[in-house]
Amino acid sequence: MTQLTAQEVDKKYNVRPFIEAPPSKSGIKPIELESIDLSLFKEGPEHFDSRKKLADTLEKSLSTYGFFSLINHGIDTQTFEELKAIAQSILELPVEEQGKYLAGTWKSDLEDRTKSLGAERGQGYKPKGYWSMRNGVEDSIIHYNFNKMLHPSFFDETINKYPEPARVHLKEIADYFRYLHNVVLRKITILCDIILEIPEGFLWDNYFSVIENDYEKSGGGAGRFMLYHNMKPEDEAKVGKNWLRGHSDSGGFTFITSQPILSLQIRDYYTGEWKYVGHTPNALIVNIADAMEFITGGYFKSSIHRVVSPPDDQKNYRRLVLIYFSGPKSTSIVDPEPLNSPKLKRLGFEKPAEWEKITFSHWNNEKGRLFGKKAVNDSAGDEPNLVLLYGRLHERWHQAESNFTIDEARKRFKVIEI
Repeated sequence: MTQLTAQEVDKKYNVRPFIEAPPSKSGIKPIELESIDLSLFKEGPEHFDSRKKLADTLEKSLSTYGFFSLINHGIDTQTFEELKAIAQSILELPVEEQGKYLAGTWKSDLEDRTKSLGAERGQGYKPKGYWSMRNGVEDSIIHYNFNKMLHPSFFDETINKYPEPARVHLKEIADYFRYLHNVVLRKITILCDIILEIPEGFLWDNYFSVIENDYEKSGGGAGRFMLYHNMKPEDEAKVGKNWLRGHSDSGGFTFITSQPILSLQIRDYYTGEWKYVGHTPNALIVNIADAMEFITGGYFKSSIHRVVSPPDDQKNYRRLVLIYFSGPKSTSIVDPEPLNSPKLKRLGFEKPAEWEKITFSHWNNEKGRLFGKKAVNDSAGDEPNLVLLYGRLHERWHQAESNFTIDEARKRFKVIEI
């Protein structure tokens, strides 16, 4: 059977521009994230002072909110628009077609997590209604995950089966995620080296660099196309208008396309207040994830974030995001000892006694198995039930409380111990 060309596939699946929401007139004032202009990053010893200036700006964000805005990163508007059109077509496939390419099962609580990565981390579709939220409500999100796009096997269709609109655009998809990892992420890690007062290239070489076909010794990443549908009003009321409840990511740095729909919120590390993230055209919103918090002994903050129902004047629009979850090498030790950072030592950030010595794969695998599980998410308020993994709480909603120890957590909350 002759395969269709990309143009024929695009016509078949009605690939078209994604329609973003217009700016809201609700009067909501979003937080102003620090903006990092990556065009100012220049290689070479003669440009160290300019890199140091960028690093100083970045440090404030990494050590407080854990979020920043990235501009002039080298990806043009047309690339974003083309990828959003492709993503839209993939995520609009009929449910019966999605079923041929599931990342896991139809429901999170049906997964055998001893055998399955689940829809959170497996390649393929997470269908709508896969996650349990609270009060019996299920999510209204569809996403499609791409794995191992940093290696040649990404294109091997004897290993990977892709839905047709993804298959014909694999190169554009891989080019985007590879650029984020190999170019953008590398520059960000060098700025982090400067912050931590360790040799430039240390974080990249030891945690994120890629050796072709060597998955264990390579930094990793997962790409995701994610589409949010409106929830039923009665369901929204039961979950406090949360479309995706508060959580932190498990890996290194997460890159999210900025969009005008007001839905993404950050939980203030110090006050607990939820703050909207605003829109910067053609920007990437970047957040710190758990592994980088652990690697820096808690100096970098893996902040809690969530997605909520947008204002009324944006209700008739969908939220579509392109996400890249970068992760350190699976064998990386996720505590500050390997860094030997003068900065962390001077500030008193070291490995807490209760932390077990674990690799990133330990944390990523265990935390991934918990997401969307009813036992964790079905709690009375915004905060999920606490889970203790390897001496660390899987979500750290009480980071700013100086006396919030594991023993204190056990006294105040139900703590599930794995």
